[in-house]
Amino acid sequence: MKRGNLKFIRHSLLVLCAAGFLANIGGCNSASNGEDENFIVAPGKADNFFAMSAQEYVVEGTSTVTLENHYMGEEEDTKLARVKELIGYKHVVIEWFLNAYLIDKSNDNDNADYGGFKSMVKAGAYEDLEITAQDDLTYSFKFHMIVGGTKDLLQILPSEDIGEGKKRFTLQMGKISNYEMAQLEMNSEWYRRSPWSSFDPSQVDPRDLEPIVLTIWPETRSVDAWFDYDELYKDNLVTISVHFGWDYHSEYHLKHSRSFYNWLVGNMGFDSPVSSYEEYTRTSGPLTRTFTANGREVRAEIWMYWGQPGTDTDPDTNAGGVVLENDMREALRTKEVIIYSGHSGYLYGFALANWKKTMEGDLDDSEIPELDMPSDVYQLVVAEGCDTYAMGQAFWENPNKQDRHNLDIITTTSFSNASAPTVVQDIIRELVPSYGTHKPSTIGDLLRKLDSNSFWFNTMYGIHGIDDNPKVHPYADLSKLCTPCETSNDCASEGTQCTRLNETEKVCTAFCTDDAGCPEGYICLESARNDGYIHSKQCVPSSLSCENPDPEPAETRLIINEVLADPPMGMEGDANGDGVRSFKDDEFIEIVNIGSQDADISGYTISDGLRIRFVFPQGAVLPAGKALVVFGGGDPSQFQVTETAQVFVAPEGLALNNSGDTVTLGDENGNTIDMMTYGSEGGNDRSLTRAVDGDAEANFIPHGGQVFSPGLRQDGSPF
Repeated sequence: MKRGNLKFIRHSLLVLCAAGFLANIGGCNSASNGEDENFIVAPGKADNFFAMSAQEYVVEGTSTVTLENHYMGEEEDTKLARVKELIGYKHVVIEWFLNAYLIDKSNDNDNADYGGFKSMVKAGAYEDLEITAQDDLTYSFKFHMIVGGTKDLLQILPSEDIGEGKKRFTLQMGKISNYEMAQLEMNSEWYRRSPWSSFDPSQVDPRDLEPIVLTIWPETRSVDAWFDYDELYKDNLVTISVHFGWDYHSEYHLKHSRSFYNWLVGNMGFDSPVSSYEEYTRTSGPLTRTFTANGREVRAEIWMYWGQPGTDTDPDTNAGGVVLENDMREALRTKEVIIYSGHSGYLYGFALANWKKTMEGDLDDSEIPELDMPSDVYQLVVAEGCDTYAMGQAFWENPNKQDRHNLDIITTTSFSNASAPTVVQDIIRELVPSYGTHKPSTIGDLLRKLDSNSFWFNTMYGIHGIDDNPKVHPYADLSKLCTPCETSNDCASEGTQCTRLNETEKVCTAFCTDDAGCPEGYICLESARNDGYIHSKQCVPSSLSCENPDPEPAETRLIINEVLADPPMGMEGDANGDGVRSFKDDEFIEIVNIGSQDADISGYTISDGLRIRFVFPQGAVLPAGKALVVFGGGDPSQFQVTETAQVFVAPEGLALNNSGDTVTLGDENGNTIDMMTYGSEGGNDRSLTRAVDGDAEANFIPHGGQVFSPGLRQDGSPF
């Protein structure tokens, strides 16, 4: 939702979410005097019992592009413009061949014996990553990509251990000319042609191969959370659109739509606008039901769409394909929850019609950035199909979702189960209770349910956009925290339970997944029952006592105040003042301590949307009211930056994407201190700064005076 993480990516920067999280965190069950007692497990006293079904990895490497001969002797700025264009194309090349190696294949694939590690690729940030001239026409560039795969990928991938948890392997790619790389018109892309479409290097002339050495290591996992039900139900209405894609195996689009309709009416108690499935059409209107969520009545409306032969949605015809695609486009424009169930594939998006008979009715990844989607509505998109992982970044590239707000996307990193509509039903059951009141599950619990629908293979569902989802139960009444209790009924709030803190205190606590979800003065700790098994995490006082709370500390509050992702060309872009303009070295992030106490920032981190880019050294302190600046590179002894601000340098650069990125300041424990997200406005040769310096509530705007002011206020005065 509001940002973009368990973290997923495709062409620029992004972030995937591996499936699975903390187990069995939900609302309180009805309690009785005989209920099992819950007690807090002190930090460091228990093993982590919880496992994810998938893991995210960072892949790093260096590649090259070569300019056409007519660029010989051109100005460097002219060359770099073409180099960046070619790097964009080369990124697709690397992505395609890495995915061809890692992805699982079926036995009838022409390259069934090549690779196959139940993993998928999302492209990473290539922009401004150490682009270096090797000669007059050849330039090297460093890149990162994200791979979602099994937890044991590093064990099963043929590779060399190089220490620090990293491994190195060699990938074989095809040699693709500059002319071919640019052929990315939909349905005519270069990678759809032989021998690249089913690539197997053993079947290609070695002279047509390009080996590349890659390094891979595990990415930091995101934290479990809940869907943002306050947003989803804020108008007491949730609108859901379900689309069944055409199926060639056994006409599952017809079987599943029928089964799903009958399940909604017969099992879930939905009212239908028509008397039977046979009468339902795309214009019939929604099936409806009202339920209770956190004490209020919510109306659920579900529309259904599928290709019906002999009608205006006939999946075998061009006209039917157009209707099916337009219906999904309209759903993505107007509905809050959009569920697709059907065939898909790497970069192939939603297959709504019979692709064997019509070129219409396929909504590819490349079309998603151009969709008309609401910027101010929280949406959940479910891409239930094979290998939909790369679709996450396609949605982030949509201008109305580019700031990574108001969107969660569930995708897969392997095959999905096409034999039953159970995944769609599981999603609906999470949003609409089959009986009683709505009891939210964590997203991790939902992902485990989705994973369990495939008994003979590992689908590995994940979610993009989880990092800023609610980390405390959405229905928990936090005013009940520390209220004395005997049973959970005394806490009288869905999302709370009665918990023993110590020998003398038994109080109400709230379900959580991370400290960030708890109020000030509270932390999120594991909770166990009498049987000794950890079953949840709870917001409890940081002192582990409601009677003896920790004294109020003096305030330290750090904010991100200014970000420069795109230094202007020429000396105007020399942000660090070392006398050299560098697209890498002159990027910077400014942090300000707006609190009343000096802040020890030892071990604090700065991350972009891909990974941690800088760790503050031990002993680093930011005084109250002062600023510091982290540059992407350069020699600090040569910097001409104000003496009132501390200066640090990220050893490998900040790698901020000009087209959009997320900057996060985290503490030594991985908790988010502050975060900002920007879109294409970050690429306009000017920094983004708070409208009012040092105001945590102020929005980021283009710098209003000079093009930037690292370590200084916008008017040039010191902090």
